[in-house]
Order: sequence, then C-alpha cells, then structure tokens
Amino acid sequence: MIVGGETVRIVAIVVLAFLAPVSLCHSAELRIAAWNLEHLDDAEGAGCVGRTGIAYDELARRVEGLDADIVAFQEVENVAAARRVFPEPEWQVEMSSRPAMRTSQPCWDRPEAMLGHLGTGFAIRRGIAYRRHDDLQALGLGDPFQRWGTDIVVMAGDRELRLLSVHLKTGCWGAEQDRDNRRRATCSVLRKQVAHLKAWADARRSEDTAFVILGDFNRRLTVSRDWAWALLSPPHAPLRLLTAGEPFRCDPRYPAFIDHLVAGGGAEAMIAPGSFRELRRGGPHPDHCAMSAVFRVGK
Repeated sequence: MIVGGETVRIVAIVVLAFLAPVSLCHSAELRIAAWNLEHLDDAEGAGCVGRTGIAYDELARRVEGLDADIVAFQEVENVAAARRVFPEPEWQVEMSSRPAMRTSQPCWDRPEAMLGHLGTGFAIRRGIAYRRHDDLQALGLGDPFQRWGTDIVVMAGDRELRLLSVHLKTGCWGAEQDRDNRRRATCSVLRKQVAHLKAWADARRSEDTAFVILGDFNRRLTVSRDWAWALLSPPHAPLRLLTAGEPFRCDPRYPAFIDHLVAGGGAEAMIAPGSFRELRRGGPHPDHCAMSAVFRVGK
C-alpha cells in the first residue's frame, strides 16, 4: 500500500493465546524506550563486546526489567542478534534495511576483534498494532557506515504515533568538539544528519502526525545553547526534549545525555507526566543506559 509516497508494509499481529496481550482497546498507555545495546552480535564471543551466553541472558533480563512495550534499539548486528534479547514469541522485531557491512577497523577496547554492522530497529510487544515505513536513508549521507533511521507507526483506535529509531554520527558530542579543527568533518556530518531529522519532523507536522525521534543522537542536546538542538527545535517549531531537566546518572565519566527522546506534532500532549526514567547500568557493558517514558496513545 502507498501512503504519502512511501511504501508501507502492513504488519499483521497475531496474539497467541498463552501470552498476556497488550490491548490498546483497553489500555491507552505505552511505555516506549530507547537503548543503544552496544555492539549486540548474534554469535557468542564476536564483535567489540564479545558477549557470552550468560551476558546475553543478563541483557534479556534487563530488557524485561524495562517493562517497556516498544524498544527503539541501536548497535544491533541483525535480527538474529536482536532475538538473543527480544525472543519469540513475546516480541516482533523490525530492523533497518541498510546493507550489512564489515570493516577492517579493530574495536577500540578489543583490538583483536573487528568492528561489525551496527543497525537501528524496534522491538514491539506482540499484540501492539503497527505498520512499517521506509527507512530514513538520508541519515546515511551516502556513507555505508552511517546508520539509517528505522521508521514505524503505532496504531491505537483512530490515533497513531510515528516513531523513528536513530543513531547519528559519533565524535561531535558538544562544544569542545565544535572548537576542535580536527573534528570539523565529523561535526559537519552530524549537522547534515540533524538537518535531515528536522526535515523529517517538519514533514510529520505537515501531515498532522504525532511523532517521537528516539535513540542515540551522539550529542549533548540538553546543554544550554547547543546548536544541534537549536537546529532541530527552532522557536517557530519547538519540540519536547524529554531528557531536559532530568538528572544524568548513566556514566560518571560523561557530563550529560547523548541518548534522547524527542517528541513533536502533538506527541508532547501524550506524555504521561513524571513517567520518564533511566535504567541504570548493570555492569561494564553496555555503556549506554536505556531510557523510557509513557505515552497515552489511545483515547
């Protein structure tokens, strides 16, 4: 089916009798999370983290501890890797269709291993109705390493909430990098990606569609007078940054959030007050912390 010039695949959801289904006819609230799972590979011992079976099991337990209905994830190798922590039959998995890639670049903390494919996507609880839109390929800027945005719409009765899982260019986290001439090309890439996010958000507004952009922005948007936030959320078209005003506790080595949830197009009114929360680190990996908030999607 073609919707707004995009090819949309309608996803049929079958609720198994032995599951506790999420019924949006009876529940108007969804807890929506974002989590960079840090080099989640499908094979044990592979990639930049080299997880064991115990580590996968622990990560799966932490996923359940999120108590989330939808998780926008980043840095996942493929669907098989996602299934290590989002198992059938509880979860439906959607991933970016960006071609898988391998590089000859060694891992920073594990030089004996090679950096692998890093994909964005979603895990959606069975019983939640949604449909898939084309990936936001523009975020790749023609570079096979840069990630595409995974784009879905959650449906509840006659209401919809558009969700975009993103993972932007790393290395231009704040003002210090902005001033570093060696980072000029990196920051230029990030600026172009943020401009594409702004265009995507403007398109959703023109359609009168509520939306949330969530994931790893690789930028400290909550810092005062940040250019990336000013570009994404100008005064004439402001967005809601859910990490703003929240204490950052994930990693004491860093000063502020680089993962965010950004709401606009009416999604701001869907946020349940006081529902934002951050899942604390469970060990040395992953280096990102999950965050979530409740959205009152249904009427």
